[in-house]
Amino acid sequence: MQAIEEPEYYIHLQPHSALLVERKSMYYFRLSGEAVEIALLLAKNKSVAKTAQVLSIMKKETISEQDLTDQLAAHPITEAWIHKVPSFVVTGSTRSYLPISCTLQLTNGCNLFCSFCYSSSGRRLKGELKAEDWIAIMHRLAANGINDITLTGGEARLIKGFKEIVTTASSLFSTVNLFSNGLNWKDDEVNLISNLANLSVQISIDGSPKIHDQLRGKEGAFVESINTIEKLSNHGVPTLVAMTVNPNNYQTVAEVIEYCVNAGASGFRAGMTLPLGRAEQLDTLSLSQEQYQDVQAQFFEANKKYQDQIYLQVWDGKNNEGCTEYSTPGYLQWYIRADGLVTPCQIETEALGHILEDSFETLGRPANLQALQQRARTCRCLAKVNFPDEVDLPHSFA
Repeated sequence: MQAIEEPEYYIHLQPHSALLVERKSMYYFRLSGEAVEIALLLAKNKSVAKTAQVLSIMKKETISEQDLTDQLAAHPITEAWIHKVPSFVVTGSTRSYLPISCTLQLTNGCNLFCSFCYSSSGRRLKGELKAEDWIAIMHRLAANGINDITLTGGEARLIKGFKEIVTTASSLFSTVNLFSNGLNWKDDEVNLISNLANLSVQISIDGSPKIHDQLRGKEGAFVESINTIEKLSNHGVPTLVAMTVNPNNYQTVAEVIEYCVNAGASGFRAGMTLPLGRAEQLDTLSLSQEQYQDVQAQFFEANKKYQDQIYLQVWDGKNNEGCTEYSTPGYLQWYIRADGLVTPCQIETEALGHILEDSFETLGRPANLQALQQRARTCRCLAKVNFPDEVDLPHSFA
């Protein structure tokens, strides 16, 4: 029986409060300043009794060991600390909003020219960063507590020095996700990635063989991408398949899932085609209510049939807009474009600044983020972020 890994948490500070983040899943919980103080004290002295005594002295009131035990027992996460206290690394800043995850667009260059590409990939951007720039950026990100990295494009593997970049990413971060179209993978790339234990790959499949090739503009693209999924899976690399759903391919969702299962993919997710980039020129993108319900039904049946063979991300096309409230783009997540501009997410063009020219503290300044909220053109999630004015930080003076 495979051992179940215990959660690994760290504390991430923000200007108004702090988060408790689970390192592998990236789930987070907002903590009060008092909760952070208790967590850090427990992590150091490994004693509920001693922590209660410290709090009593600091707060000038009597807090018994039982009082603190009852307080911890009020939530399943903190209840576990009564018996086994984890160690906590502290990241973030109380002056600026620093991210916990970043997406690095290594290049806008791509070996495909898909009609629905939201980033209009194909040609490289003017002033694209080089491999040595990305490696230096990743060192800065890691030093500032960023834990989760996604490498994307265009086609990320087209950047010169890709192997050095992906190896560095694996060495510095807990979780590394690589997005690819699955074309032109070399055996040494598969072998390299299979030996990087914390790396997963997402490959795009957008319909049955004929439809996928038509949408991607390349004959044989489907077969090659499926073969890449199979190679990666056979080498033990967790491989997720992503499908962009539109009126041209919505009827093939179940068929694509079956191909993924047969190829050994570990997961499948589907999202709506975004009306951005080259997709702005297309007339038919949105699903009708009947088409939407058809996709839901395909997901339901596939989940019953393959639930023990593949993880299917819940389909909710109505809420899939390229980013989510959970990710709080700009505040907890940065997208670093191939030319170095830092945006809140992959679909927003307005930037916080430049990764090589501006400090992290400057990029994440509350005033900078609030100004970007006013300028944002396409990121709907950013407009929804509305943190309270009250500050609740550990070790603060009232």
